[in-house]
Amino acid sequence: MSRFATVSALALCALASPSLADVTPQQVWDDLETYLEGFGYAVTGTESMAGDTLTVSDVVMSIEMPEADGTVEITMAQVTLTDRGDGTVSMTFPEVMPIAIAFDAEEGEDGGEMVLEYGQQNFEMVISGEAGALTYDYSADALTFTLASLTENGEEIGRDALSIDVATGPVVGRSNVTRTAGMQAVAQELQLGDMAYDFTFNDPDSGDSGRFSGTFTGLYSTGETVAPTDADFSDPAALFTSGLGVDVVIGHAGGQTDFEVTEEAGTTTGTLSSDSGELGIAVSEASLTYALSSTAQTMALSGPEIPFPVQFGLEDTGFSLSMPLQPGDGPQPAALSIVMGGFTMSDMLWGIFDPAGNLPRDPATVALDLEALVTPFVNIFDPEQMEALEDSSEPPAEINALTVNELVVDAVGGVIQGSGAVTFDNSDLETYDGMPRPDGSITFEVAGANALVDKLIAMGMMTEEDAMGMRMMMSMFTVPGDEPDTASSVIEFTPEGQILANGQRIK
Repeated sequence: MSRFATVSALALCALASPSLADVTPQQVWDDLETYLEGFGYAVTGTESMAGDTLTVSDVVMSIEMPEADGTVEITMAQVTLTDRGDGTVSMTFPEVMPIAIAFDAEEGEDGGEMVLEYGQQNFEMVISGEAGALTYDYSADALTFTLASLTENGEEIGRDALSIDVATGPVVGRSNVTRTAGMQAVAQELQLGDMAYDFTFNDPDSGDSGRFSGTFTGLYSTGETVAPTDADFSDPAALFTSGLGVDVVIGHAGGQTDFEVTEEAGTTTGTLSSDSGELGIAVSEASLTYALSSTAQTMALSGPEIPFPVQFGLEDTGFSLSMPLQPGDGPQPAALSIVMGGFTMSDMLWGIFDPAGNLPRDPATVALDLEALVTPFVNIFDPEQMEALEDSSEPPAEINALTVNELVVDAVGGVIQGSGAVTFDNSDLETYDGMPRPDGSITFEVAGANALVDKLIAMGMMTEEDAMGMRMMMSMFTVPGDEPDTASSVIEFTPEGQILANGQRIK
């Protein structure tokens, strides 16, 4: 399925991210051809001019997929470009366009082909600007994708065995395409409206079947892409080293997925939902940034292998990562953030290990926010360096500094918080047995620990002896706080290689 998803995204981008026109229809078409060819597509068609309208017939856009061993081919019976008389050009496409995705044969297999039908209702596009700096404004009542046919190993797989249907709208977008010496840039803003999708499968051999259906509201996307005009998309490493950069954000204002999977053991059903979500990716030759977030997530699950219905909730979820991808002039910034806030679960689940309700059932939160300075030793886009790294015991990078902006664990009545900063001396790998020597401090604050231990003893989940040992350990490394059942600890790493807890040497 991952190959299908990848090529479907390619096909969608080819159709939905144009941006072109004070120009003529011929200039617009020429510019569009140049744009697509710059992203690896081969474009063919028969051009004819009549009055103020350029008609391009039998249009075929195709691209090789080296990593997936196949091709994507988009065909259009006719595309028309009409001079509107005001320095802009309108462009029309067929209402339905087939997207054929062919996979090359692999050892012991005959390959296959999937055909998607890309449909559009009341699609309008107007191009303005000038050659080399064009703006596409477009809208549609709806866009649809349907799996029209699928062939694998010479056998046709019907819709009763596999079906895919996606519809979204209303759609409003703008794309700006600019071209300068050797480079082209695309900036896009796209509102996709509300999306509905439906995916079903039925395996006649095993009898397994399933259905996944759902909706997204307020779907949107913004992004910028910069690429060399002579880019070789068959060589991703060379692409980035020659200037490719991508920065895209995709989000929604609410979504829900319902699924039902039937196997020999029975039927599993579930529902996933959230109030909002966003995915952001920015990658260039120098660095990678990835960010994922959502709000008010819920999950409900039941099935034959689950003794009772399961329900979870997360009020706030986030993950972000930023890292350099090649050596620079010195240490470079990196960051990691993880948030799982407001976790809740049903009383039925709580009842498994806490039937008496001893533990507080307030929403739980785990959060970590780190910043660092690191020095990469290899270029991730250099195949030779990556191959040498696999055969080497040397690390791909060294850490120079670490800042803990936030550490939070808040659950079942206990809270741990931490923050601090440490630098690392990579010339000293002896003091800490192969690890670079740290210098700095981390502060921890604890609340509710004793009350939690008492509850665990009452529940039989901890013995008095274990509790005594834990409390003795805490007394060694913490000092009492100003409020009842609170404590704090400052862990220091000295330049001499010592570790201190609240000034007391422990190493």
